[in-house]
Amino acid sequence: MMRYAGGRLQHVHIADSFNHKGAGGLRYILNPPGTTARVHQHLDIGHGEVGWDAFFGTLRELDFDGVATACVFAWEERARDSSAFMLDRITKELSR
Repeated sequence: MMRYAGGRLQHVHIADSFNHKGAGGLRYILNPPGTTARVHQHLDIGHGEVGWDAFFGTLRELDFDGVATACVFAWEERARDSSAFMLDRITKELSR
């Protein structure tokens, strides 16, 4: 998708997540059965299953020079630590 956007890619939202199809489709167990609730995760890099080498490698390959936004809201009690970690990791990855 990023290669398709190419030079038009101007903004990326960055957070890790789990593959919802993992564990035979039983990754999330919701109750009561039939609930219309949606599971939506925004985790620190490394806490999910996103292929970060491919993600950042593609951004570097495209000479991405747009806005990168860290979009984690998983842990209210460690929001500052999460933000600092994400800023450091994203800065290092995009500075290579």
